[in-house]
Amino acid sequence: MKRILGIAIVLVLLGAVTVLAQEVKPGKVVVIDLGKGVRLEMVLVPAGEFKMGGPGKDYEVTLTKPFYMGKYEVTQEQWEAVMGNNPSREKGRMFPVTDVSWNDSQEFIKKLNAKTNGGYRLPSEAEWEYACRAGTTTAYSFGDNLTKGDANISGDSINKVDSIKEADRIKEVGSYKPNAFGLYDMHGNVWEWCEDWYADYQAGAVTDPKGPATGSVRVLRGGSFNYYVSNARSSNRYFITPSVRYYGFGFRLAKTADIKDTVAEPTVPIPGSTELTPATKGLLVAPFSEVKAKEAQKQLAKSLQKEVEDKADLGKDVKLEMVLIPTGKFMMGSPASEKGRSKVETQHEVTLTKPYYLGKYEVTQEQWQAVMGNNPSKIKGKKSPVTNVSWIDCQEFIKKLNEKTNGEYRLPTEAEWEFACRAGTTTAYSFGDNITPKDAIYGGLAIGAPAEIGSYKPNAFGLYDMHGNVWEWCEDWFKELPQGTTIDPKGPATSGGRVLRGGSFYWESSVRSSSRADFPPTSRNFDFGFRLAKTK
Repeated sequence: MKRILGIAIVLVLLGAVTVLAQEVKPGKVVVIDLGKGVRLEMVLVPAGEFKMGGPGKDYEVTLTKPFYMGKYEVTQEQWEAVMGNNPSREKGRMFPVTDVSWNDSQEFIKKLNAKTNGGYRLPSEAEWEYACRAGTTTAYSFGDNLTKGDANISGDSINKVDSIKEADRIKEVGSYKPNAFGLYDMHGNVWEWCEDWYADYQAGAVTDPKGPATGSVRVLRGGSFNYYVSNARSSNRYFITPSVRYYGFGFRLAKTADIKDTVAEPTVPIPGSTELTPATKGLLVAPFSEVKAKEAQKQLAKSLQKEVEDKADLGKDVKLEMVLIPTGKFMMGSPASEKGRSKVETQHEVTLTKPYYLGKYEVTQEQWQAVMGNNPSKIKGKKSPVTNVSWIDCQEFIKKLNEKTNGEYRLPTEAEWEFACRAGTTTAYSFGDNITPKDAIYGGLAIGAPAEIGSYKPNAFGLYDMHGNVWEWCEDWFKELPQGTTIDPKGPATSGGRVLRGGSFYWESSVRSSSRADFPPTSRNFDFGFRLAKTK
């Protein structure tokens, strides 16, 4: 089991650079100004225990001191700001600096520390692997497989080096998604020098290992753009003479955090569990697996002393079922490459800080009848979703439902809807980049009517019919999605239309997780329905 040591930070002065610190959480970033607009970003990594090395040859390592690790590999513009030159064969200011030896990196660090009084160094090999794994035990920090979509590597073959193609070139730092600590390019791009001399691992558990006192070769980690995928594994080791320069060699900085250790709850992902932070008690950072989603729901329910599934009795054996959704962080909207996307689906990072319940199913005709005493749907069926309801109609239903149950029900925000729909996925649909009639009801007038709720398999959160069946009203007024990071977004204060999500049985191209529509809040249609949410 992994133990993470929490920390409290004070105001730290780094030469002329002032860093305002606060309660430490994994991923905390400090930014150092190197002059002329060049910045160095360091991520705080907590102390902890982990299994170092590959399966069968791993051993327990304890790191007792928190440390900062470069958010990115050292770039060419950072090298130039400190050294006044650029040794890299292939130039690009945001490319990692290359063609540097271990000795060269020491010279850079010496001058950087003279410039900033920052205490920078290379990471130990143990620090590097712990930071790379970021709580995982798999071959890579993303799982047991790695593709060119995950990291800058030469092909996807494990058994051979692919021939170097024009595409196999260095890339700008941060071109791929980060790991759970917020560190970029720990797999591939360039090999990264570590502080240690190389030697075989010693047997048994160790604390703060730093390698042998002397040797003939220094350690490099992480693989590179021109090496095959297995060299990019979290545990893979490479070594070479410290004077050697190569166009696939670079480095990443580290420094010890000068703050006192205290014991805290685990704050990095535990395999098969959920990423926890003291502030959110269950923050899920996409992408995450179905196993992780369900474990997070269970842990959150336990901490709230509630059930994952909440059931309300509406009378005459009519039940309303709600599913607990944890707080989380995800990319809302769609990438430019997604087939069928709209320009109003700007992809941006969203954090939801409050857990909430969302309807396990769309509101049914029997539920509407139990609350409102009528059924506006043109195509009848007690277990079919209610249709022909406007946004205003939904508000009237919610008002009466809350009077009946004191349940504080509402419509979900658009961000809540998409986070719940995606359920940890980053693909066009919650089950991949393609959809078939086996996955959902969609596709055109020939279908004729929505299906009964729950006719298709649920997503990882246990929610049914998030794709197709009927369009679902959301609380928000409609507007093009913003750029940049947002927290608990609720849409604009007003506009001409309210948001609908999920597509319907009548539509074929609008059932993606990011698909958006808007209509005036008075609009009713044969494929307009809704799903409930509640915060408490």
